[in-house]
Amino acid sequence: MDQNPINKRCVYSLPEFAEMMGRHRSWAYRQVSEGRIKVITGFGKAMIPAAEVDRILNLSKTQTIKS
Repeated sequence: MDQNPINKRCVYSLPEFAEMMGRHRSWAYRQVSEGRIKVITGFGKAMIPAAEVDRILNLSKTQTIKS
């Protein structure tokens, strides 16, 4: 079975990623410069693979907040 449904994109721009996360685009650029997010470069704009977005979202599900 195809792991990438037809309605799901393969890559996102940094501003799109920031919007999905509810953050300002400068936050996304800072995450890249600090090495927290892997990007694809060399084809024009830097792009964040959908698998990297999924990795980040799964990270947030595994952490618990202590009060």
